[in-house]
Amino acid sequence: MNSNLGNNNGLVAPILILKGKEVRDGAGVKLSRLFGSPRTYEFTDPFLLLDYFGSDRPEDYLNGFPWHPHRGIETLTYLLKGKVEHEDSMGNKGVIHPGEIQWMTAGSGIFHQEMPSSFGQNNDMLGFQLWINLRKNDKFAKPTYRSIDVNHLNKIQSEKKEIKVISGSILGADNPSMEKHSLDVSYFDVSSNGGILEISKQEGFTSMVIPLEGNLTANGASLNKLEVAVFGTNEGIIKIEGKQRHRYIYISGRRTNDKISWYGPIVMNEWNQIEDSFRELQNGTFIKDKSPNFSSF
Repeated sequence: MNSNLGNNNGLVAPILILKGKEVRDGAGVKLSRLFGSPRTYEFTDPFLLLDYFGSDRPEDYLNGFPWHPHRGIETLTYLLKGKVEHEDSMGNKGVIHPGEIQWMTAGSGIFHQEMPSSFGQNNDMLGFQLWINLRKNDKFAKPTYRSIDVNHLNKIQSEKKEIKVISGSILGADNPSMEKHSLDVSYFDVSSNGGILEISKQEGFTSMVIPLEGNLTANGASLNKLEVAVFGTNEGIIKIEGKQRHRYIYISGRRTNDKISWYGPIVMNEWNQIEDSFRELQNGTFIKDKSPNFSSF
């Protein structure tokens, strides 16, 4: 975790550059955890955790993530290669294919499982899962499941650039699927054959740039593949530049500024809420709402 403070002609320098580490999670799935701890959350609020899964070895991922609970957060899974079978306690069931997104609001409590499988004759599995904190007043919101096909969403395309607008708005293109989201989350997948993209950053937002391919700089900071450049709360411009082909993920969200208590898959505001949650898991009262709440885009 490296610091890089400063401001130059409206450009907001990254406050941190985070480097992930290999972890095993679920039933032994091999991941690169780009960030994910109470220590980093001070800087990444409202984003709790970002995992990258990328492998062509089925033994790295096929055991998947069997049934487990969540409360107080949202998970956004963006699949680039492979397929993942999803099922949850609201009765939602389906398969996530390449270019699709699963955006799940756990809210008051949900059980789900995510079981990856190989895709045809190609064993590649590639994607991201992002955890987003819910504001204090939304911790017990009704659980929601959204299926989003990136191929059906707005794109900005030119001779040198393609921007997939997963959430938020950029250069006149937007995705209304999360227009009522209290944290104003933006999520863009940007591919370029070289050049510059400047993104306006609002006051009170945390923004991130995560390279996937090629060499690029973000406001002068050179980034390697899967390093996370974190831009803090100041308003300004984020200028992303690469001389040759490159690709990156851009994520931004309004900070909650709420304190958190975090244990495993449950993130609340007070430790007694964590204790209550595990007590409910033991006595079978964890799930508050089993009624279906599904939308597809």
